[in-house]
Amino acid sequence: MTATVPAGGAPHGTEPVVAGHPDPLFILSPPRSFSTITLALLAGHPRIFGFPEMLVFANETVRDLVGEDGTEAERFPPEYRRTRLSGVCRAIAQLHEGEQTAEAVARAEEWLRERPDWPMPRILDHLLDLVSPQVGVEKSPDTVATDDSLDRCLRSYPKARYLHLTRHPVTTQRSMHNQNQQYLTHRKVRVVGAASSWYLSHRRIMRTLGELPQRQWMRVRGEDLVNEPRVWLRRILDWLELESDETVIDRMVHPESWLFANNGPAGGLFGGDHKFFSAPDLRPVPDPGPVTFDPEWDLPEEMCRRMAVLADELGY
Repeated sequence: MTATVPAGGAPHGTEPVVAGHPDPLFILSPPRSFSTITLALLAGHPRIFGFPEMLVFANETVRDLVGEDGTEAERFPPEYRRTRLSGVCRAIAQLHEGEQTAEAVARAEEWLRERPDWPMPRILDHLLDLVSPQVGVEKSPDTVATDDSLDRCLRSYPKARYLHLTRHPVTTQRSMHNQNQQYLTHRKVRVVGAASSWYLSHRRIMRTLGELPQRQWMRVRGEDLVNEPRVWLRRILDWLELESDETVIDRMVHPESWLFANNGPAGGLFGGDHKFFSAPDLRPVPDPGPVTFDPEWDLPEEMCRRMAVLADELGY
């Protein structure tokens, strides 16, 4: 059934959202940190609705997201913008029409374009209302890419829960190098950018969450969750105060059952890790080993030292 939502109304910007739904959960992590499969695992819980990447806090308004003069248009080429936009559009299509066909996704994009002045948290708030009483879970690496984005997240949802997801710095960066080849063709730019992204994102998350009550956030190593999902899902659910019996866990360890664990009926839809969408299986990962950076990366010694110190703080 299509939800009818007025195009007007008072925007709430970065002011706290007035919740008519449970407070959401945000997964905070840099790119390539097992965040998509983590989201898919959590979405298996009957009380949780997992959204694809919505880019809620990377853009202040819908115009910034979809406008030809918006921040997305300034930052990314057209073909990559389509990929980034597909997450929020398929979420809207699913919740408005119960399907993610090309036609439903196109209508979802048009619905967005009719609301250019809406602050992005208002879009998420609308969708959270539609999935209530389920707890909405969202993850976008862009949320932790800048201080402004992460601040917008906490200002908009100050009572939310935050899952800090980590991954070994060496394997994270190797994965980033492979992912970014299409858009960052200069190898040195990719290598230094990946190191900076891993380090600065985690420092930003730790600094911000350190100011919140302990009950609002939890830190989990992605490798532990993927390799021992039954153990770590139960711990996360206990923290969220949600049911965690064996029947629930049995359901959750099938990430391929997530509503968005595919490329859509017509293909070409994303909203997370492209590799996951092509093969949404739960596969263990090898032990990442010591924090030893590849000499061929030719990273500055001080950068390596700081990353090693941070990795130790994160349990690597």
